[in-house]
Amino acid sequence: MSQLPDGDDLIFSKGTYQFATSDKPFLLGNGEQLNHGELAFETYGTLNSNKDNVILLFHALSGSQHAAGYRESVNEPVDRFWADECRTGWWDKFIGHQRVIDTSKYFVICANYLGGCYGSTGPNTINPDSGKKYMGAFPCISFQDIVRSQMELIESLGIKRLYAVVGASLGGLLALTTVFLYPEKVNKLASIASGIELQPLQIIHNYEQIKAIESDSLFKEGNYSEKDSPQLGLELARMIGHKTYVSLSMMAERAKKNVLIQNDDNSSYSPTHQIESYFKYQASKFSQRFDANSYLKIVSAWQKFSIENKTESAAKLSPDFRALVISIDTDVCFYPDEQKELHNFFIKNHIISELHEVESDKGHDSFLLEPELYKPTLAAFLDK
Repeated sequence: MSQLPDGDDLIFSKGTYQFATSDKPFLLGNGEQLNHGELAFETYGTLNSNKDNVILLFHALSGSQHAAGYRESVNEPVDRFWADECRTGWWDKFIGHQRVIDTSKYFVICANYLGGCYGSTGPNTINPDSGKKYMGAFPCISFQDIVRSQMELIESLGIKRLYAVVGASLGGLLALTTVFLYPEKVNKLASIASGIELQPLQIIHNYEQIKAIESDSLFKEGNYSEKDSPQLGLELARMIGHKTYVSLSMMAERAKKNVLIQNDDNSSYSPTHQIESYFKYQASKFSQRFDANSYLKIVSAWQKFSIENKTESAAKLSPDFRALVISIDTDVCFYPDEQKELHNFFIKNHIISELHEVESDKGHDSFLLEPELYKPTLAAFLDK
């Protein structure tokens, strides 16, 4: 990435928002290229003079670059997705002065993924070669592509080495990908509610979501209009994923607050349980704030997740490299066994690793909701 101020002249404070752009073609792993790439990113804290206090933060599947603070809007192309729930950063309770990630110590960077819909180059952006939106013609991407684009951003800021990479859920897979693609450039890894291998149940859930979107008659191979988008397909995809994010007890409790909604999608079936209404309401909200093509591109990249030559890459890590692996006891999106597998891989390869289990009744989404359960462990790990 280029077209940023010179690295020595950069001054950042909490909530700084900008775009990194590049006129140099970005070569994707499949051989295709993007002739103009752009990443939307936010920063929190202050970059120190040695540029060695940097934490690269990876968001979850439907997250954005807006990790902390309040942002009313982004820009015109993005604002149609920028719903109320986007305006407060998705990790706002975790990032800030004396919070889980203390911005008086660390400089945090969070970027929207390549292929996303919150400002980075993706299906909804203009293809400079055609002057039209990419839509269904946007190329397939991989996690390696996403990581390489972000590391180009890091290098453009004059940052030679990351103090830590942090990610939860799908973001944990990207953080781990960063460690193995750039073993010489990362000091620490914090992986939360994530894993090391793609699991059969995840493959099935992801495939169901892909087919839900593609089966919507309005999808049109990704070339739908803004007015007639595959909303029902995206809603169904979200329902499939959502049932793994929240524990059953929490889901039932949240559903009690929902009134039964009338059927509005030309189906002969009307909800008879509050939990159905809860699912429909949450899915409908999501379809207003995310793009179906972006969802497909990121989920498809997840389906291809694989880290080659893990053992060889692990051998290139610094002897001082440390990993923290956090699991959630009620997680059914990334089961606790997946975190144990990651931790055991590190130990087997003589890498210092800590495994910590959070006890929560909230399931996978605990990592978004309960900073008090993570602060003692994560803050102490970062401070070591």
